[in-house]
Amino acid sequence: MHSDPVVSDRPTTDAVRRAALIAALDVVEGGAEERFDRITRIAREAFGVSGSFLNLAGLDTITIKSQQSDDAFGPTIPLQDTFCGRTLGVDGPVVVPDARADVRYSDMPMVVDDPNVRFYAGVPLRVGDDDVKVGTLCLIDPTPRTLEPDDLALLEELGVWAERELAAGADEDRLRSVLTGLQPSALALPGYRVGGTSVPHGVVSGDFHDWRVDGDDLVVTVADVMGKGMSAGLLAATIRGALLARGSEPTDRAVAALEAQVGPDLSRAESFATMFHGRLTPATGRMTFTDAGHGLAIQLHADGTETVLRSYDLPIGLHPVGADRVTGTLELEAGDVLLLVSDGALELWDSTLASLGALGAMWRDAPEIDTFLGRVRTRAVTHDPGDDLTVVVVARD
Repeated sequence: MHSDPVVSDRPTTDAVRRAALIAALDVVEGGAEERFDRITRIAREAFGVSGSFLNLAGLDTITIKSQQSDDAFGPTIPLQDTFCGRTLGVDGPVVVPDARADVRYSDMPMVVDDPNVRFYAGVPLRVGDDDVKVGTLCLIDPTPRTLEPDDLALLEELGVWAERELAAGADEDRLRSVLTGLQPSALALPGYRVGGTSVPHGVVSGDFHDWRVDGDDLVVTVADVMGKGMSAGLLAATIRGALLARGSEPTDRAVAALEAQVGPDLSRAESFATMFHGRLTPATGRMTFTDAGHGLAIQLHADGTETVLRSYDLPIGLHPVGADRVTGTLELEAGDVLLLVSDGALELWDSTLASLGALGAMWRDAPEIDTFLGRVRTRAVTHDPGDDLTVVVVARD
């Protein structure tokens, strides 16, 4: 089988778009990844060739993202010294039975010198809304040969697999951007400091936290959907939207109305959510709150004592339909701090409520929000919680 005529790469704007898209995929840095190595490994074994590669084309170089070959290449090669670089303008697969006999490729270093490539076959990898060609999945061998139609179809199917893996990176980036947009903004509240952090176990977190000013009051929330990953994240986003729509209601009524709305979704997903939802009057420091099975809040008093706030209600999705929610109260006095966390915070220590005390000690050792939250994130790196982690601080000066 002969290849389609080779067309030179189109104007520089195409190369710029290609390079920008590859950067957005966030796959060039970081070395080998099993999700790509699996594809090239299968390709080499299926076709019995000396090498298989997944290449990404930048402005003027090729980055070898994955390779299965006795001879190691790269990780970058000048674009015009590669089959991939010389075939960027070709729309479909390219098959070169004998590169030495083809004037378009016979001068390339990898043909003239080691590894003395004779056979090449590659399929384009396209991503993005415009199907921009960002690279190739290809085969090489020192022995001239060709591919039967069924073989070429298999290589194209492997290429589709590679495209989907590449696109997954773009989807995760887009999802991260959406989640970043859902994070509460910095808040200036005279006499108080408010801040928080959320560290997802994966790409998407089943936790959410929020704070905002409603009239004269500060409304603060931490919630945790059972489970991890995409399903928990979608449910958390649903709960967040339903709660924001009831931001001005008393906490017990807001949680009850929220449950009536999202309870069926949680039931269908065989899930539930815990939540601490409080409303603070800054002038007095008095907070009324509804704790739906959360129970992960600790008040650090200025005199050095601590109070763990218990929950007496069931989580959202498990609470009896129509049953009233309990409203609790606390007094945040001058110098007091309220820490609200998800259960991932307990996993930073011994998984028990004693971990709240350890977290409190960490705050007292560094009573500045940015420093404290930085230490929490650092501990999450060295003591992987294995779960979504959220910590919110409300400190009265």
